[in-house]
Amino acid sequence: MTDPARFQIIPLLCGYVLNHERASFLYRTNCGGARLDAPCTAWLLRSDHQVILVDAGPGPRSRAPQHYTPGPGPDDLLLAALAHNGVPPEAIRTVVLTHLHNDHVGGAASLPNAVFHVQAAELREAVWPVPFQRPLYEINQPGQLPAWTAILNRMVVLEGDATIMRGLSTILLPGHTSGSQGVLVETASGTFLLPGDLVPLHDNWPGDGAAPIPNGNHTDLYAYDRSFRRLAGLNVTVLPSHDPVVFDRPAWP
Repeated sequence: MTDPARFQIIPLLCGYVLNHERASFLYRTNCGGARLDAPCTAWLLRSDHQVILVDAGPGPRSRAPQHYTPGPGPDDLLLAALAHNGVPPEAIRTVVLTHLHNDHVGGAASLPNAVFHVQAAELREAVWPVPFQRPLYEINQPGQLPAWTAILNRMVVLEGDATIMRGLSTILLPGHTSGSQGVLVETASGTFLLPGDLVPLHDNWPGDGAAPIPNGNHTDLYAYDRSFRRLAGLNVTVLPSHDPVVFDRPAWP
């Protein structure tokens, strides 16, 4: 790399949504009962001078055992993935959170020097979401402290689209949650979008002229439609958040 504003995008396996019904990712779509172990993905963005993280996975096995396969294995998949790429957690100083569901923010407390960029609308949503979303935000769950509360004093709260630094910006894409945001990343092969759970699978955004499909887990279909229209106006490569296909390559591009 020669341009410090261009990043390489490395998918990090941080856990799984185990034995998940595929149709639950694809609103009003019959998948014939197909299931998958959907990866919980964080993204390491690496340039000549920066290491940035997008999302932080569900956290260690002790915090989120439901996202780990039974049997031996790392106690913290995020830290293991960072170590595999030669990045100590102390080196991460900038994290962008697409939203505050537990499978995207549970590992945040393991990054002691990071600040976390999150949308104001998402933070408001996390404090008191609709009842169906409360387990995902870990709010109003007896005996459980939401993961996002551990980083409240290290949040940079955004109001809509924002530039984080050269080559890295966010775009507000509500629908899955009220404050979901995507992350636009400049690379040597053009702009990539990390859309969070707006696009959990490749099938949600085929990119070949086929109609997009909302995530079955959503808060507002009108907002979802507007976000898809925004996405259609971008000239970007989309990397879905829970699709095993993103691990077909060790890095993108």
